[in-house]
Amino acid sequence: MLIARHHVLLPEGVPEWVHLVPAGTFKGVDGRGPYKLTDAQAVIAASMANGEKPAIDENHSIDLAGASGQPSPARGWIVAMEARADGIWGKVDWTPPGVQLMTERAYRGISPVFEATKDGAVLRILRAALTNAPNLADLHKLHHRETGMDLVKLRAALGLPETADEAAILAAVTANHQAITAHAQQIGTIATAVGLAPTAPVTDVVTALQTQRANATSVERMAATITSLETQVATMRNDTARHAAETFVDASIKAGKPIVALRDHYIARHIADPKPVETEIAAMVSINTAGNAVVLNAQNPDGGGDGLTPTDKAVATKMGLDPKKFAEFKKTHSTTTDGRAA
Repeated sequence: MLIARHHVLLPEGVPEWVHLVPAGTFKGVDGRGPYKLTDAQAVIAASMANGEKPAIDENHSIDLAGASGQPSPARGWIVAMEARADGIWGKVDWTPPGVQLMTERAYRGISPVFEATKDGAVLRILRAALTNAPNLADLHKLHHRETGMDLVKLRAALGLPETADEAAILAAVTANHQAITAHAQQIGTIATAVGLAPTAPVTDVVTALQTQRANATSVERMAATITSLETQVATMRNDTARHAAETFVDASIKAGKPIVALRDHYIARHIADPKPVETEIAAMVSINTAGNAVVLNAQNPDGGGDGLTPTDKAVATKMGLDPKKFAEFKKTHSTTTDGRAA
């Protein structure tokens, strides 16, 4: 029987991809290492540079027999590599003898030959060998059990293009699983909210929601009433704050604080935060002298004809006020010493 993988027909039992280097830190059965795969993409780029196709031989014949001039034929060629969660995998273009060896299950493992730095970081995969005594126990066996799932149908079911590799398929499956799990959790939360167990069937959850919806009219009326009451309370608070602000500011103006032109400004600030405003205005010098009313009559001659007494002029100078405008203000707001309008 032939198995279709990535549109390549291979006899059953012949792997299209082989595990070349494990992920993370690893060590050989013979004690060599530790080695570590820190940048899989960089290793792949270096291994496949310039169109290189690393060979797969038998029992490292290229390194052993080939070194003494003995035959060391390739049983396959690594034509592509990809990084996966468990390391680097290689796609193999098997030679006819290689296909036969795989069909007969003559070898169970792969033994890579790679370059590494002094501290064990893998740099480049040079080749690999078929072997029955693999040195890296972390690699998948050549004939590890497969699901037999049709990847073409799986890609279609997941909405993936035909070119999607196994890593992309795995990512899509993981994403779908996470979405299903999240959906189940949401249904469980809704079930709990309507008084059911988190594991209640969806049909029971729907029935409970429909029952509660029948009572939605009274709930909506209650919500509208609460909203209306909250609005009324807020309006009352605003009205109370405005009345207090206007009372304070007007009393300050009557007491002679020079804030007539800024009345609305101080009222708005007092509504928002009364204490700073009251402190600020209290610190202002009153245009009334010594707390007594200013009189614009014969009892307080101005001596200059502008309606200002020497004390008034001193106050205006100290406060940086225009004497003429100060006189007009005084004339408009003047009272007698007993509190009656002049």
